[in-house]
Amino acid sequence: MQIVYISNRPDIAQQTLQFVESLMPFITEAVFVCPGNQVRDFRFKSRISVRVIDEAKVLGRDLKRFQKAEDHQFRNSLIRFSLGAAADIDDEFIMSDDDNRPLVEISLSFFTSSKRYFGYYYYDLKKWRARETDYDRGQQETCRILENKGYETLSYSSHMPQMINKGILAEAAGVFQDSLDRGAPLDEWSAYFNYGQKVHPEKFHPPEPFKTLCWPPFPSDWAYDVRPDEFCFENFYPILHENNLIFSGLPTRFDDASYQKVTKEKIRRRTALQNSFEAGEMSLWGKLFFLCRDTAGRFPVLKRRLNGVLSPSRQAAILHFFMDGSAKRKKTVNW
Repeated sequence: MQIVYISNRPDIAQQTLQFVESLMPFITEAVFVCPGNQVRDFRFKSRISVRVIDEAKVLGRDLKRFQKAEDHQFRNSLIRFSLGAAADIDDEFIMSDDDNRPLVEISLSFFTSSKRYFGYYYYDLKKWRARETDYDRGQQETCRILENKGYETLSYSSHMPQMINKGILAEAAGVFQDSLDRGAPLDEWSAYFNYGQKVHPEKFHPPEPFKTLCWPPFPSDWAYDVRPDEFCFENFYPILHENNLIFSGLPTRFDDASYQKVTKEKIRRRTALQNSFEAGEMSLWGKLFFLCRDTAGRFPVLKRRLNGVLSPSRQAAILHFFMDGSAKRKKTVNW
């Protein structure tokens, strides 16, 4: 079984591959689609086969449009839909971001059983209110497109690997071609799974809640729409391992002797933070800060200016400070 990445970050991708090698034993080949000037950087040594493809080969005639596009969401949808026509991609494959890392051992049955696919969603797009980032605008536009075409509006961009049927992906690319032609910031995950659920219901299990740790990275980013009942993958953020942040002191690389302890500790810390935030356990100054931030969120221009002055990662650090996370929730652990 192939796992396919779109990436321009070889260091992050190589670390992620080490997790996949050990915890997803059914994977036999990792495919990296990357910029042409990085092809050599992605030729990793691995126990599984590694194939590196120049993104120009996948995009074909859409390459120039991809390179000129400024909207990150549109670029993602353009290149991932192109996989449906790529000769080097198998009829069924696992599609993933380069920072989606398994936390526990994963079997093929996580993605498919009884000749049907699982799709993992995390939100109903009708409820998505934020508008300040490319991703937010993509969620809003995807909702409108799906509704106009008569599909459900669940968001499957759950920041975890998911199984894709290449033929259905090619069909979906055709159905949503009008949106791609006008440069709409379509969410390719949501377009694919909502189309598949409607047109090929016999090939899909009912939608499942996502199982991703750190999506969102911090509970102050947005409230859960559906809540994971377990964490099987991590949406890896290097920033969260910096000093005084939630995962400081924990390793970022896979180690067979310690990964179970590391996984347990990561889940403990993130869950404790979630529970404390939802219970309102922070100082008065913290409550005032996030009240002001959330109020600003109602005005996209104001929120973008706030993010320009104070990046989301710094806001995460402020959350941790107001909740005294480094003092109350860190244990001294030897890794």
